[in-house]
Amino acid sequence: MSFTARSQPARDAVLAAARRAFAAHGYERTTVRAIAADAGVDPSMVIRYYRSKDDLFRAATEIDLALPELSRVPAADRGAVLARRFVELWDDPTSGEVLTVLLRSAPTSAGAAERIRDTFAGQVLAMVRRAGSDADVTARAAALGSFMLGSALARYVLELPPLATASADEVVAIMAPVIDAILARGPEG
Repeated sequence: MSFTARSQPARDAVLAAARRAFAAHGYERTTVRAIAADAGVDPSMVIRYYRSKDDLFRAATEIDLALPELSRVPAADRGAVLARRFVELWDDPTSGEVLTVLLRSAPTSAGAAERIRDTFAGQVLAMVRRAGSDADVTARAAALGSFMLGSALARYVLELPPLATASADEVVAIMAPVIDAILARGPEG
C-alpha cells in the first residue's frame, strides 16, 4: 500500500473537518489546529497533506455545479429545470456545505470570493452560452449567477422567511420565472 493510499482516510477526514469548520466559522475564523482536532490528526499532518490553509480551503471548496444542458430543455421549462438543480445543489449535504462555505467566507476572504467568481462566472457562463442566448451572454450569466447566489444567501445563510421555510417545489416556483426572464433572448422571448 502506498503512502497516498494509506493516508487517504486521514486526508478525507481533514477535508470533511475543513468543510465543517469553514461552513460554521468562515475562512478567517477557522484554524488549522481546530480542523486537525476535529479530524483527529496532528496539525502538522494537515500541512503535510494540503501545504497551507489556503490550499486546504481550495480543496474543500472545489465543486462542479453540474448545471443542466439547457439547450436540450424546451425554453418554457428552462427556469424550472435550473431552479430545481439549484435546490438540489444547496439541499445536498456535501455540495450544500461547500457552497455555504463559499458564501459565508467570501465577504472576508479574497480566496473565497475568487472561488465563487470562478465557479459561478465560469460554469454559469458556459451553460448560458451553450443554451444559445443570442446577445449579452456575459451579462445574462452574471445576472443569473447573482440571482442564484442572492437566493442562496437568503434561503440557506440568512434564513429569511418565507424563502427559508418554503418547500423545494415552492422555491422552484418562485425562482423559475425570474430565471426564465434572465435567460430570455429578447422581447419576443
